[in-house]
Amino acid sequence: MEAAFLYIKSAIFPINLELLKLKVIYFLFYSSLFSSMPYVSIISTQIVNYQQLSIIFSCATVISTVGPIVTGFVADKLGIYKPIIITAGFIMGFIQLPILWLESAHKIHVAERNETVQLAGNATLAPSSNAAVPRDYIFPILLMIRIFGFIFMDAAMTLLDAAGLAMTKKHQGDFAKQKTAGFLSMIFIPILCGLLIDAISDKLGYKDYSIAFYIGAGFIVILMPILYRMEVEVQMNKQSIISTAKKVVGMIDVDVFLLAEIFVGFCMGFHMTFLSVYVDAELIASKTLYGLASSCGGISAVISLSVAKPIIDRLGEANTLVFGLALYSIRFVIFYFLQLSICYTNNGSEQLSWNPWILIVTESLEGFCGFLGITTGSYFCAAAAPPGMLASLNGILAAATFGLGRGLGTAVGSILISSYGIRSTYLLFSILSGSIAILYLTAYHLVLKKMERRRLALTQPERGEVTVANVNGDSSKGDIEATVL
Repeated sequence: MEAAFLYIKSAIFPINLELLKLKVIYFLFYSSLFSSMPYVSIISTQIVNYQQLSIIFSCATVISTVGPIVTGFVADKLGIYKPIIITAGFIMGFIQLPILWLESAHKIHVAERNETVQLAGNATLAPSSNAAVPRDYIFPILLMIRIFGFIFMDAAMTLLDAAGLAMTKKHQGDFAKQKTAGFLSMIFIPILCGLLIDAISDKLGYKDYSIAFYIGAGFIVILMPILYRMEVEVQMNKQSIISTAKKVVGMIDVDVFLLAEIFVGFCMGFHMTFLSVYVDAELIASKTLYGLASSCGGISAVISLSVAKPIIDRLGEANTLVFGLALYSIRFVIFYFLQLSICYTNNGSEQLSWNPWILIVTESLEGFCGFLGITTGSYFCAAAAPPGMLASLNGILAAATFGLGRGLGTAVGSILISSYGIRSTYLLFSILSGSIAILYLTAYHLVLKKMERRRLALTQPERGEVTVANVNGDSSKGDIEATVL
């Protein structure tokens, strides 16, 4: 614990001013995301149906899979990171605001439909619509907003990580420490937004999520001048993306590992998207409680980043990945059984209740599921990458987890929720993640470990380094420093 405390302390109070600037950038960037992202999901489920949501997330899957690879390759070819980050980050911060406009229009349509039903019995014509957006246009407009939101968010996140890697390498820093500052925002911002939403909604007499969107946009405004003063020095990439892809496809054990990482992103994307919906619909809980649960997830993420390296050194990359998937399986099955119960007050009336601490405990393990799994992937890619392919392999990892995995998780989750409900969907995801954990663990120890050792033995002369196998059979390289993405 002392080592973890010193790690976090050094991450928050650095000496290098450029790295301090990078930490502030990460904090503001992720603060903007954690402010509005949960409520974008809630509003989307209220103004369109789950079949339409599945279309949105299917588009997001394609964008977030191809986007990080293409964006990184183009930025490397042009040698410009900062202008793209500033442009994409600014648009990302404001493009979600029109969703509030769509929510308002949807409420008007619902009210007018109810009024029409009431007037129909009296043979009176319904009044003309006062909504700014016609009902049939709500879904197409939402689809365009979400598509462009995903495009610019993925571009900004991909290049911000690339810039962070370049800066930490130049200043001999630790990239994981810089990104820890970003996840610190996950501790404070969700609960702050939850408190403000509950307070404003109680005063207005109806749910109003707008403050979360305005806070997110405000963080982006503060971020822009700091980004402008960020110093990033990068070299143009002379390798083609085709040659890089051919090398990756030829490494079977790496391909299977990345396939397992897709399911980490699959579970993470589903849970991060629909947790707020689950709390709102199934537990009928306040936004303050949701914010508290999200904050616990942020604390867990910070802790997992602090102790990831010792865990991976102890268990090995493959076993650590399996641990994260198994933990997802356990947590998701808890969500299936977490139900409201009926209790009786002193006057004998019935009241629905549940133990909120169960939700807090499950969310406190989030860092050791998705975040630890993705961190494990970065260490694995650092060990497996041939010379000159470390950044490319990490980019493919990002596309696999945050792109294909996250997109499939949200899209499939939407379809299953529309058919079976969100509670049963959590159970199905629990079965899936547990099955993948067992399958990958079996395949690794029976086949993939031997393939990995054979591949590493063949690449040793090319690397000019010594491969050291740990007690769990996984390999690490003495001259490669793993970068946590």
